[in-house]
Amino acid sequence: MQDLLAEKLGLSRKMNVLDAGCGNGVVSVYLVRNYHCLIHGITILSSEVRKARRLSIKSGVSDKAIYSLMDYSNMAFLNESFDAVYTTEALSHSIDVRQTLNEFMRVLKQDGKLALFEYTLAQDSKFSSLEMGLLNKVIYASAMDGLKEFRHGRFQELIREVGFRKTCAENITDNVRPSLDRLRRIFRIPYFLVKLLHLPGIFPNLIAANEFYKMAEKDLIRYNVFTAIK
Repeated sequence: MQDLLAEKLGLSRKMNVLDAGCGNGVVSVYLVRNYHCLIHGITILSSEVRKARRLSIKSGVSDKAIYSLMDYSNMAFLNESFDAVYTTEALSHSIDVRQTLNEFMRVLKQDGKLALFEYTLAQDSKFSSLEMGLLNKVIYASAMDGLKEFRHGRFQELIREVGFRKTCAENITDNVRPSLDRLRRIFRIPYFLVKLLHLPGIFPNLIAANEFYKMAEKDLIRYNVFTAIK
């Protein structure tokens, strides 16, 4: 998946890249090691900043993989600071997706590239009441407030409305289906026990691991790559 991201962004040694919602730094460290670009990762969790910095030091790329505590909806970077911006399943945590996309637009240089690897949802009416209940538990427990705005066929329009051009949406659910199935099989027994004890809301990752595969099979959930240019 990281190599596909690098392909979509056209990563090269000269590029200055923003990882918006960098997590523990796994993606950014891989990209720096293999494509030799400069990446600045930001997250609102200090624990993730610490882990990402440790990983970059361990991997010998701390001079090119830099991490900061920062909200991607209100960044301290100057206008037109980056050649590319990307997210990997992080934008759904935004409480104001449009504002966040506007920030991406602001910090990107002219002709800079945007790549968003994110889930989208079918309309609510396509879900059964049970499926919607499980989905809402995952959204609430995982603080994925923005996910309800990520709708099949609609999210690309939102990117375009913000001002990005040459927008493209690619459904790559089939590519990630084996990984979803692997997670489902690994966590099948723990999820059974959690349901038996009526505690699924406390373990949103177990719900996602088991139920998202089924929802993807029904095209209720898709995994997508959205790309655009400023």
